[in-house]
Amino acid sequence: MDQEQTLTAVQGADVVYHCVNVLYTKWLKEFPIINNNILAAVKEAGVNLVFADNLYMYGEMQGDKISETHPLNAKGKKGKLRIRLAKQILDAHSKGEINAAIVRFGDFYGPNVVNGFTKPLLENPVKGKAATWLVDLDKKHSLIYIDDAAKGMVTASENPDSYGQIFHVAGAEPVTGREFLTMIFQELNQEPNMKALSENTIKILAPFIPIVKELKELTYEWKQPFIIDGTKYASIFNTMEHTAHNIAIKEALDWFKQNL
Repeated sequence: MDQEQTLTAVQGADVVYHCVNVLYTKWLKEFPIINNNILAAVKEAGVNLVFADNLYMYGEMQGDKISETHPLNAKGKKGKLRIRLAKQILDAHSKGEINAAIVRFGDFYGPNVVNGFTKPLLENPVKGKAATWLVDLDKKHSLIYIDDAAKGMVTASENPDSYGQIFHVAGAEPVTGREFLTMIFQELNQEPNMKALSENTIKILAPFIPIVKELKELTYEWKQPFIIDGTKYASIFNTMEHTAHNIAIKEALDWFKQNL
């Protein structure tokens, strides 16, 4: 949030990985400032930029998968913000001000991933509680192990031809909430204990719980399949290996057991 500190932080770097995130409730206020400061620092320091992005800008999935050419159909404020942030980065690249690439992912999970969606999926079962998915337990959804996402960004950053482009990095195969949560409970040797937070419940709770209010505009991601297409990335970087969900879940659970 501080331009001078941001410039100091990037000094001596070859690549800046823009992975900053803030609470949903602060996105509209803080993300434009963060983006401006990072772009200014990268430009002044003359280093490459790789931006970790999500899929919010696409809105409801059209077709079977979400590729880099999917229409930007976001209707909510967070999706529209992601459109603006990405455009700002690519425009700066097009003008020759910076050298930037954008790498997009589905939902992260793994050690030290404590966002509002995936943290409870792992932490609650460790505590002996039910795990709550969003909207529909039986729609396929793209998730990616955090280490695979990091490797994807680094791999893209090391190819000079990546800059000026957008890449989608897929994790292991898309899974339903029921499949993913079943693997978690199996790893813990527990009977599956899960439920879905319905769209109606989200609407009822939204006025009273800020984080639920922020989730309301994103329910489309869970009431239909929401699957990323990583074909472009895989065709260029054929060294990418995905961590199987059962292995990634074990590593994530080990971390959560130690860090409750």
